[in-house]
Formats: sequence, structure tokens, C-alpha cells
Amino acid sequence: MSQTSIRVTRAELYEKAWATPIRTLAKEFGLSDVGLAKICRKHNIPVPPVGYWRKKETGHRVNRPALSPGENGHETAVIYVRERLSSDLAALAAEVAPKIAIPQELSHVFVLRAEELLSHGKENEQKLLIPKKGVSFHILVSRENLSRALRIMNAFFLALEERGQSISWPKDEGSHLTLCVDGETVRFSLQEITNSMPHVLSVSEKARPWMAPRWDSKLSGQLQFRIEALPYFIGSIRRTWADGKIQRLENCLGDLIVGLKVAAAAIKKERLKSAERQRQWEEERKREEEARRAAEEQKRKTEFVTDLMQNWERAERLRRFVKALEASAPQLDLSDDEQRDVQEIVDWTGKYADLVDPLLDLSESISEFVHPEKAYSWLK
Repeated sequence: MSQTSIRVTRAELYEKAWATPIRTLAKEFGLSDVGLAKICRKHNIPVPPVGYWRKKETGHRVNRPALSPGENGHETAVIYVRERLSSDLAALAAEVAPKIAIPQELSHVFVLRAEELLSHGKENEQKLLIPKKGVSFHILVSRENLSRALRIMNAFFLALEERGQSISWPKDEGSHLTLCVDGETVRFSLQEITNSMPHVLSVSEKARPWMAPRWDSKLSGQLQFRIEALPYFIGSIRRTWADGKIQRLENCLGDLIVGLKVAAAAIKKERLKSAERQRQWEEERKREEEARRAAEEQKRKTEFVTDLMQNWERAERLRRFVKALEASAPQLDLSDDEQRDVQEIVDWTGKYADLVDPLLDLSESISEFVHPEKAYSWLK
């Protein structure tokens, strides 16, 4: 994902932070307030404490801590900002998220199919359920969270279809479930988040520590919805929604639907761009191929005409030689046999001159020049 960098001095960022609330200032940099606060802490820049702006509004005086020198003399902060959404995608992302109710009973055919696969499934190394047969890659949760995940997925699928989107899951055992959102195929998953923890060696593993895993996975109990397999350069669109300290994934289904529409629009946009790049590349390749063929044809014709000229000049020299030979022979004191030999040379040379002279069979030369494929079958 592309990024832009903003260079700002610590003093400038310090003054901005105390002149404008962090929540407002963060938008200027295209960041969240939490992200900008982290950058300030990283560069040891004091920020207003909680309640500062309220106290300032009511006339209370609040001391502002001084800005200490930067670590190792570094007084510049570099802020990396993800590429913002284009205006069309930003407009889609700004749509009001619908309210989605969560039915307690499962009714969607694909959710019932997933329930059948996973309720009789087995646990992998991370204690997440996988089917014994077939695949259900769009749901990967523990047995404890299966019921909740299925209810969320059931409400999600019903809401999508109510809004004209389609869901497919072929009956083939190894098939994947996919969504078709506004005409674009979107892959997704609902997973339980696992945390990695350093592995504690058992008594038996201490004898051969190199054989033991470095990390263990621990189930968090939190669910996360993720849009999968998006093109890398598709832009800064939201890809994940998850349980938080207060937020529950059940309350994010409306945002999910909006996010899927943004993702589908971004996929379509990138697909059209890719098709246009492919079309331009193909046109460029054709132009290069045509130029190469034209150059080869020019070279062929040049060589062909050069050969014609050389053969014609050779024929003319041979005929001049014949005339010179015929003129010189009577002046020599030659026997009858020698005269016959000279005449044989004259006759053969004259025939050879006619053989190499292209003007005596001009129609064949013209045909080969204009239509080489008729003379050479491999050019057809």
C-alpha cells in the first residue's frame, strides 16, 4: 500500500498540538487521534492532557510543559500517511451504515451447511474448528464461539441478499464460499483472533529444546471479519472489523456491508485499470511488432533490389566480355579446334548472362518482390 511522508519539526508539531485538539489536528495529517498521539510520544512531544480544552474554554489556566530537546539531537519528525481514498470510494465509505438485527435461529442455507460441517469438525493446532470433509474457510473459530459466529454470519448473509447481493458456495467438496457484491467477487473470512505467546518448555522438551516450537497460540475469544485477497495497490480501504473492549462484531454488520461495497468498487476500479494497462501494453506490443515487420520488409526489399542490380550488372559485364572475346578471336592465329573452343566459351557465357539477367524474366522478379509469400511458403 503506497504511503506519503510528511516532515515536520518537533517544535512545529508541539505548537500545533497545543493550538488545536489532537482529534482535529490528526485529520490534517490523515491520521487517527490515537495514531498522532503515538507519534508525539515517540518523539517525546508533550500533548494536552484530558480536560485541557474544557478548562481552557472556562478560563482556567493550565500549565504547558516545555518541549525538551530531541533524542540524539533529532528535531525532525517523519509522519507516514497511508494513501487516502479517492473521492468516489470516499463517498461510498461515507454512506450511513444500516442497522442489522441478529436472529437467534439460523435459517440461511449456507450457514446451516457450515454448521453441519463445523459442528462435527475437528480442532487444528490452534484449537480452531475445521471440517473433517470439505472446506469452510470463511469461518474459522473455536467450538466455544461457533454458535455466535454462525448467528453473525446468518444475519450478515440475509442482510446482503435483502440488498440485492448474491452468495455462492458450490456443492463440490473443495469449493469456497464467495460473495458477489455489485457484480464483483469478494472473498472474506470470519475468524477468531489468536495471540502468540512464547512457548514454555515441558520437562521432556528441555532435553531437546530445539525440537520444541518457539511460540504457542492462545485463543482470544474475539471475532474478526476480514476482506481477503484484495489487490495490493487497491488503496487505503478498510479490510477488518473486530471485537474490541466495548465494540462487538454484531454491531458492525452495517459497517461491514458498506465496507464490502467500497471493496467491490475498489476491485472493479483496479480491474478496469488493469484491463486498460493490458490493452495499452497489447497495443504497444502490436506497434512494436508492426515496426519490426516493416523494418524486416524494408531490409528484404533493399537486399532483393540490390541482388537484382548486381545480377543485372553481372549479366552486362558477361555480355561485354563475350563481345570483346568475339572481337579478339579473329585477330589471333588460332587453329580450327581452338576457334571451336573459343566459340564454346562464347556460347556458354552468353547463356549464363541470360540466366543471371533478371530483366529477361521480369514478371517472376516482380512477383517475388511484391508477394514473397508466394515464393516462400514459410512466410504464409
